[in-house]
Amino acid sequence: MDFVKFEAYQPIERPGYEEELAEVVRNVGQRTRDSVRTEGVGRAVRTAHGKSYGLVKATVRILEAPRAYAQGIFAQPGSFDAVVRYSNGLGHLRADSLLGAACGMGIKMFGVPGRSLLHDEAEATTFDLNLINNRVFFANTVHDYLMIEPLFAQLPDALLNPATRRQWLADFLTRQGTLERDQWLWDELFAMMSFTQVPRKNLLSYTYNSMGAFRHGDYIAKIRTAPTQQSLAGLAHGDVDVLADGEAFRNTLVTEAGERDHAFDLQVQLNVDLERMPVDNTSVEWPEQLSPWVTVARVDIPRQDISRADNLSAADSTSITPWRSREEHRPIGEIMRVREEVYRRSSIERHGINGQRRQEPATSAELLG
Repeated sequence: MDFVKFEAYQPIERPGYEEELAEVVRNVGQRTRDSVRTEGVGRAVRTAHGKSYGLVKATVRILEAPRAYAQGIFAQPGSFDAVVRYSNGLGHLRADSLLGAACGMGIKMFGVPGRSLLHDEAEATTFDLNLINNRVFFANTVHDYLMIEPLFAQLPDALLNPATRRQWLADFLTRQGTLERDQWLWDELFAMMSFTQVPRKNLLSYTYNSMGAFRHGDYIAKIRTAPTQQSLAGLAHGDVDVLADGEAFRNTLVTEAGERDHAFDLQVQLNVDLERMPVDNTSVEWPEQLSPWVTVARVDIPRQDISRADNLSAADSTSITPWRSREEHRPIGEIMRVREEVYRRSSIERHGINGQRRQEPATSAELLG
C-alpha cells in the first residue's frame, strides 16, 4: 500500500484568514465571558465540551506496529502515564436529556519527550488527543467557524423547536444567506445532522475519532480509539436512560469505572489518496476500504473511584487541545489551524475567570491525587 507522504500535502491559503481568525477568537472569548451569566453556575463554561462527565487515570501503552505506523511517539514500545476526560460536545450545563449524545474523549499523556507545538508551553511534557464519537465534523474553514459558531451555541434548542428548525438549517447551509446555491455547505450539513443520530450509550462503549488529520511522521493520518472486544463484552451497562436520570452519562461512567478495568485500542489510519481522503474537508469520511485502521497503542483504564465532586472539578480544569503535540504529529488542515489559537485563548479566558491555575501538570497524580 502506497501512503501519501506528509510533504505532498499543501495547505490552502485563503485571503482574509488572519482577520477572520481574530474575529472568531474575539467571539469565543465573549461567549466564554457571557457563559458565567447564561449557564447560571457562577463560573465560565467552555463553548464546546462544556459539561464534564469525569476524569479517569489511564496508561497509554505503545505497542509494536508496522514501520509506516510506528512513527513519532509511537515509534518504540513503551508507556505513558495519562488521564482521560469525558464530556458532552455542547457548550451547556444541563440535564443529559436536554443535550445531544455527541460526546468527547480527551486523552492527556505525561512525560512525552520533545518540544510542544504550543509556543507558550514549549517545555511541557504533556501530549493531548481530543476525539469525538462521530466519524465526521461540520466546519472546515475559518469562515465556516465564524458563521457556524453562533449557530452551534443555539443547539440543541434550535433543532428541537419546529418554529426555529427550518431557519437554523437554512442559515447553516447557506452561511446565513451569504453563499450562492452552488456553494451551499451540503457536506457540512450532512455531517452536522449525523450527530443527531448518535445513540445515547455507555461512554466506555463508543469509538472516538479525531476531528481532523495529523502529520504522522513521514505520512498523514487520522486517529481513533475503539473499546477492545474484551472491554466491550465486560460492560454491565449499555444504553443510558437520560429521561430517568438527568446525569445518566456521568453516573454510568462512575459505576463502570468503579466495578472493573477498561481498555481502548488507539488506532491510526494512514492517507493513501488526498482526493478521496481529503485533509481540508473533515465532513468527508476516510473510507476504511482504502486504508484500514491499525492499532499502535492501548489505553488502559484501571478500576477506580471517580464519584467525588472533586473529580468533576479536576475534569473541568483540564485543558485538552490537539496542538499540545509534537512536530511529528502536527495537526494539519485549515480547521485544525483555527483550533490552535481558539483553544488556547478560550483556555486562558476560562481559567482566568474561574481562578484556575493554567499550568500543565507533570503527572496524573497532580490532577487526581
